[in-house]
Amino acid sequence: MVGLVSEILNFSTRDGPGIRTTVFLKGCPLRCKWCSNPETIEKKIQLFYIAKRCRYCGRCEAVCPQKAISSRYSYPNRIDRKKCDGCMKCVEVCPYQAFRISGEEYTADALMKVIERDRCFYGEDGGVTISGGEALSSGEFVLEIFRRCKEQGIGTVLDTSGCGNTEQLIKILEHTDLVLLDIKHMDTEKHRLWTGVGNDLILKNAEIIMSSAETRISVPLVADVNTDPGNIHATAKFTSENGVERIDINPLHTLGAGKYKYLGIRSPYKQFRELGKNEIDRIVEIFNSYGLQTGIGRMM
Repeated sequence: MVGLVSEILNFSTRDGPGIRTTVFLKGCPLRCKWCSNPETIEKKIQLFYIAKRCRYCGRCEAVCPQKAISSRYSYPNRIDRKKCDGCMKCVEVCPYQAFRISGEEYTADALMKVIERDRCFYGEDGGVTISGGEALSSGEFVLEIFRRCKEQGIGTVLDTSGCGNTEQLIKILEHTDLVLLDIKHMDTEKHRLWTGVGNDLILKNAEIIMSSAETRISVPLVADVNTDPGNIHATAKFTSENGVERIDINPLHTLGAGKYKYLGIRSPYKQFRELGKNEIDRIVEIFNSYGLQTGIGRMM
């Protein structure tokens, strides 16, 4: 069994309680227009091109079998992504590390070795967190890793939007200590507009999650997308009525802008404005009025 991993973050303290090993898997059915991890959307190995490192030495151009690289052009026209077949020969020959592979296949055995290597740091509260992309897009792999973790007494956290196969989710929850559940919008058509997918399945799965495992809700706050009072009240009502006591709000940041450049994709952030402090305070007040503990950012 193989999972496609984007990144493994050791000694994380923001993805669940204690010290954790966070595994970011590639593959997501959503297309959130503000996504901060665009390299995790496609479930395939991808090529990063970090233009500021390039010295135009021509080695990559010489070895590219598809003639997809040209030293005559600068970013963003350096690479013809339509011609690139992903052979990664450019990565092998670049002395300046301007090219990088995004994505690596791990067997369950190989990933467990990484997790077990950090086990001495977990203590009573720490463990492994699987995130994405969307973790449920690799449901069988997540189930196998969590099953093995619980057999060895390692804590498990699932970071998910709830967009995935319900039957598989239920099996995963049997081996999950905590779920970090991302809720983007309560209106299905607006959810579809901004993420490409409606939220009927997501909200159904969210109710199953909240009734089956300890859950913390996370809401990405995107100005003029999901910050109107109607949506905030609906999110608070849905959360509190399902027995969740804590909600984390995450105002939009642009830390993912560089990754869009590395992938040769236009950054989406110019279409979004920054939320003002008064707007954030108002949203916190609404959540608090429903008895929800509210934090800004994911503070464990």
